[in-house]
Amino acid sequence: MRLIPAIALDRPREVSTKYGQRLVIDAMARDTGEKITLWRPSDDDYSKKFVVRDMPITVAIDAKGKFSLVENPDHLKLGKPLPVEPVRVQPVHNYDHKIEKTSESDQSLLSPDKKREIASYISEMAKLYGFCLTQAESLGAIDEDRRAIATTLFISAQKKFSL
Repeated sequence: MRLIPAIALDRPREVSTKYGQRLVIDAMARDTGEKITLWRPSDDDYSKKFVVRDMPITVAIDAKGKFSLVENPDHLKLGKPLPVEPVRVQPVHNYDHKIEKTSESDQSLLSPDKKREIASYISEMAKLYGFCLTQAESLGAIDEDRRAIATTLFISAQKKFSL
C-alpha cells in the first residue's frame, strides 16, 4: 500500500450506479497532477462533512491500483466542543453612570513650563503649515491637491530640519 498527497477538486457528489447510490470524490495527486476518482458509500458522513474543494487529503493506493480515502482522525474532533471550564466574566464598565471627580493634582502631570513649551511648538508648526499651504496655492493647486502638497512640504521640512 502506498500513500499519496492529493487535493479534493470539489465536494463529493452523489451518483446512481448499478450497485446503488454512491459518493464520488474527484481529486488530483499533488505530486503528479494525475486525476483521481474516489468511490465512497452514499451514507459516508466523513466525506459529506469534511471533504471540501481544495482540501488536502491523503489517498491510499493498494497493490491492485485501487484508490481509497484515508480519513484524518483530527477532522473527527472538529465538530465536538472542547471540554472547557466555564469562564467568569467580570464587567468592565461602571453601570452606576457616576462621574467621579478628580483632584486638581491628578488632572495634569505636566509642569507649567512644559505646557508653554508645547504650546509654543504647536504655534510654530501651525505657522509652518500655513506657509506650506500658501506655497502650494502659489503653484495653482486647489482643494485636496493643495492640502496634499502642503502636507508633503510640511513633512519634508520637518524631516530635513529635524523639527
